[in-house]
Amino acid sequence: MKAKIAEYAYDLQSGISSFSIPDFDDLTRVGMAATLAIHIKGLGEIKYEILRGVSEHFMGIPSHSLEGVVRILAEINFVILTENGRKIEKILPTIPVFEQVYDTISIFANSELSFNSNEQAILEILSALETAPRNKDNLFNSLGIEKPLFDRTLLIGSKSGIVSEHLARGRNIVVSPLYFADNLDGLADAAAAVSASALQSTLRKVKDNQGWPLSMVKATGEIGGVKLDAAEQALVDKLSSEGVMKPPTIAFGVKTESFVFTPKPGKARLNAANREVYERAMALVSAVRKGQLLPNEYAIRSPVRILESLREKGYLRSNSEASTQYLNLVYLKVGTLQPGANGHQFHLTKTPENIAALSLAIQLLRSGSLAGMEVDQNARIALGQDEKYIQSLISARQIKERAKPIENEQAIYEFEQLLLRFD
Repeated sequence: MKAKIAEYAYDLQSGISSFSIPDFDDLTRVGMAATLAIHIKGLGEIKYEILRGVSEHFMGIPSHSLEGVVRILAEINFVILTENGRKIEKILPTIPVFEQVYDTISIFANSELSFNSNEQAILEILSALETAPRNKDNLFNSLGIEKPLFDRTLLIGSKSGIVSEHLARGRNIVVSPLYFADNLDGLADAAAAVSASALQSTLRKVKDNQGWPLSMVKATGEIGGVKLDAAEQALVDKLSSEGVMKPPTIAFGVKTESFVFTPKPGKARLNAANREVYERAMALVSAVRKGQLLPNEYAIRSPVRILESLREKGYLRSNSEASTQYLNLVYLKVGTLQPGANGHQFHLTKTPENIAALSLAIQLLRSGSLAGMEVDQNARIALGQDEKYIQSLISARQIKERAKPIENEQAIYEFEQLLLRFD
């Protein structure tokens, strides 16, 4: 868990940013630092006043917290500051292109910060819920957290939307909408029907073989050559049919085929601006999986290499199956089909969204992960604008009342006892 502290802190920050929660201190600063770092990576010099407006508007980083966050990034050599006295005027991002932002911030957090019991509890709960929902009683017993602290942490999670509880088959199931977005009741029911390890192993096998044809999973009892036991097969079928995993479908001739992907993550891991990119990436993976595993005649040997070639050249050589294999991509405006010597060629429409979708599709085939989809491109664009633009952006937003703190009954009790001493 220590290696992923910055990731969990980022997730926490994205969930609680509109709430005032006194339980968390250093962990929220780590989350803000991670949020800011992933958004400014690769950008040029930024005026501090512009950063102040953009970070509050898009990233949930309060203006009064920004300086401390920026100084953390300066301490780990992620930014260079231009200052006039003690006032920051500009920041220059210096994050190396291939730097793993979360890793570096996690190392800093482990060496320089000490988290309180509340922060440790939420880290442990998020870590447990990242890969699958959990039975509430089993989760409590496995973590060894004191009951009042466990209940308090779940209350914060529930009120801020980072945790939800579902009654399924007579059991209380805890799910994090940070990591799972669709049909949480159906997911909770699946979690209640099997052990947490069975659900985790099922989702892990799907992640390792994103876009596998559902009909092949059912027919062979395998995914990517890896055997699924009876419980895992039933889970793939249930999660697909109930929309927890929403398999894209390709029609070819009179047949249709669905392709299995891990459940869509929530807004922390899949920013709203990137959802269309994700849909297009799944369609790209499905198209090459169809050519790899369900060809009419000639099979694709390497789906990854096909997509890399598309990214390099901007088109794929003509083949007789292209008109059905890539038709969904035409509907999604990813590209066009053009007549070629041996059928049709697929040509990529080179928009930023399509290029991002293609890179994500390659990443899904290589590692199964969605890294980078949390970045809000609108925030990055805004950081390159002038102060007049930022002021108009901020003034157009309705002033929202910050949510009241989630009350801590133990703290209230202790405060009342302190007051009684002065009677």
